[in-house]
Amino acid sequence: MLEELYNVISDSYKQMNREFETPLSEISETTSLKDLDMDSVSFVVIMMNIEDKMNVRLNMDGSSAFQTVGDVLRAIEEAKKNQ
Repeated sequence: MLEELYNVISDSYKQMNREFETPLSEISETTSLKDLDMDSVSFVVIMMNIEDKMNVRLNMDGSSAFQTVGDVLRAIEEAKKNQ
């Protein structure tokens, strides 16, 4: 699922006319979203794209709890279980 998430993030940056230069090989569950140059605006765009492309509804109430790639992956897994 990490590769699928990577593709959504990469596509989202392209959609926002921004460069995403971090290779997949450098991303793990412990990678900070800030290390991916993800600000509040790009975070919202990326989360919306995740919901759309991965066909899930993420619980965004605790969006400040999303600090790492692993946090996002766990939220996706949880959303898929609750469908």
